Amino acid sequence: FIGYISKVILMAIIRKIRSDSPFFGVLKKGDDLREINGNAVKDFLDYMFFSADMSDENGALSERPVSLTVIRKGRSLTFTETVFGGDLRLDFEDDLMDDQKVCHNKCVFCFIDQMPKNMRDTLYYKDDDFRLSLIYGNYITMTNLSDEDIDRIIRLRVSPLNISVHTTNPELRVKMMANPRAAKINENLSKIYEAGLEARCQIVLCKGINDGEELDRTMRDLKKLYPSVTSVSIVPVGLTKYREGLYPLESFENEDAARVLKQINDFGDDCLEEIGTRLFYPADEFFLQSGTPIPDCDYYENFEQIENGVGMTACFDRDFREVMASTFSDKTLKAKLTLVTGVLIFDFISAVCEDIRDKFPNVSITVYPITNKFFGEKITVAGLVTGGDIIEQLKGKDLGDCLLIPGTMLKDGKVFLDDITLAELSRVLKIKVSNAGSRAEELVNTVISVSKR
Repeated sequence: FIGYISKVILMAIIRKIRSDSPFFGVLKKGDDLREINGNAVKDFLDYMFFSADMSDENGALSERPVSLTVIRKGRSLTFTETVFGGDLRLDFEDDLMDDQKVCHNKCVFCFIDQMPKNMRDTLYYKDDDFRLSLIYGNYITMTNLSDEDIDRIIRLRVSPLNISVHTTNPELRVKMMANPRAAKINENLSKIYEAGLEARCQIVLCKGINDGEELDRTMRDLKKLYPSVTSVSIVPVGLTKYREGLYPLESFENEDAARVLKQINDFGDDCLEEIGTRLFYPADEFFLQSGTPIPDCDYYENFEQIENGVGMTACFDRDFREVMASTFSDKTLKAKLTLVTGVLIFDFISAVCEDIRDKFPNVSITVYPITNKFFGEKITVAGLVTGGDIIEQLKGKDLGDCLLIPGTMLKDGKVFLDDITLAELSRVLKIKVSNAGSRAEELVNTVISVSKR
C-alpha cells in the first residue's frame, strides 16, 4: 500500500534496523513509524505493547505476521513480515518517541533546586514522566498523571512503576511538593493496586517533616498495598550549601540516623514475619552514618532498590569477598597507588584496600576521603565528589604511581559533575589517572592492571 499525507510529525524516527530484525533490508534509517497492525503509535509504550507477542497460556512464543506503517519521504508505506517473539529489534532516534513531561512540583527537598549555577544544562532538567520510569527506572510523583494517563497505564500494563511517595498524608504531601495534585497519591496507588500492577516506591525522608509518626503512617498505608507495592526505599534528604531562599531543612545527625534505622527495621521485621518480606529498606547512608554494621545480602532479598542506593555496600562487600577468594596472592605486583572516595564510605573502602594490600603485599594504596566543598560538607556520598575538590585536596601530595577514581564519580567514565575530565585531572596533578569502576571486580582488576611492571 502506498499513500500520501499532508502533515508529518516526526517522532518515532528509526535510527537503526538491527541485522537480526525481521524488517532488516525492508525498513530504512529515517523511516517514521506510525502504525503497528493498524494501531497508531504515539510513543514507545505503544511500540512495545502493539509489537509484543501474545504468548499462549504456557508462555510459548509464536510466529505471526506484523504490519508496520511508516512515513518515508512524505509517503505512507506498509510492510508485513513474519515475526517470532515480541522484539522487532528496531532502534529509534528518541527512546521516548514523544516530548518528555516535566516536573511541575516545587518539592522542599528537591536536589536540583540546590544546584549551583553555570553547570551543564542537563543537570537542571526535571522530568516527571511515567514512561521514563519504565525505560530508565526514574521515580515519578504521579502529579502529572491525568485520569486518561492512569487508564492508559492500566490498559498497556505499564509495570513496574517507580513512584516517589514521601508521605501518604495528603495534606502533608501537598505541603512537601507545593502541588495540590499531590493529594491524590492514595487514590492513584489504589488504582495501581486494583489493576494488579507493581510499584516500587521511595520516601525521601526530611527531618521533622515526614519522619517519626508520619513515617509510621506512610509505612502502614503502603504495607496495605502489598503485593502491588513490592518494595519501599527510604533515603535521607540531601542538603547542599546552595539553599538560600529555600524551605529550611535539617540534616540527619548520627543519632537521628540510628533512630530512623531502628524505626524502619522494627517495622520491616514485623512485615517479614507477617507477609514474608521486609518491604521497607533504609538507604545505606543510615547504616554508615549511624555506625551500624551493614547487613548481609539476605537482608535486601532481591536487591530491588539497589539503583536507589539501597544495598550497594552489602552487594559490593559480597562481590569483593568472592573476587578476593578466587584471586591468587601475587608478590610480583608492585605499585604505590592512591584512591579517592567520599567521606561517608571512607572507613568501608579503607578496609577493602587493606584486604587488597594483604593479597598483594608490594602494592600500597592510600585512601583519601574527599570533603565536598563544591556542594557543601553535608554532602558526603562518593557519587557527588567533583574533580575540582579532588584537585584542591590532593594537589602537592605524593600520589605515587597512579590515582584511582571510582566510576560512581564519573559520567560516561571520564567526566565529573563539574565537567572536569580525567585527562584534566591527570594533567593538573601530574599523575596517571585510572577509572577504577563501580564494581568490586573492576576495582581489583584495575589495581592488578596498573601494578604490573
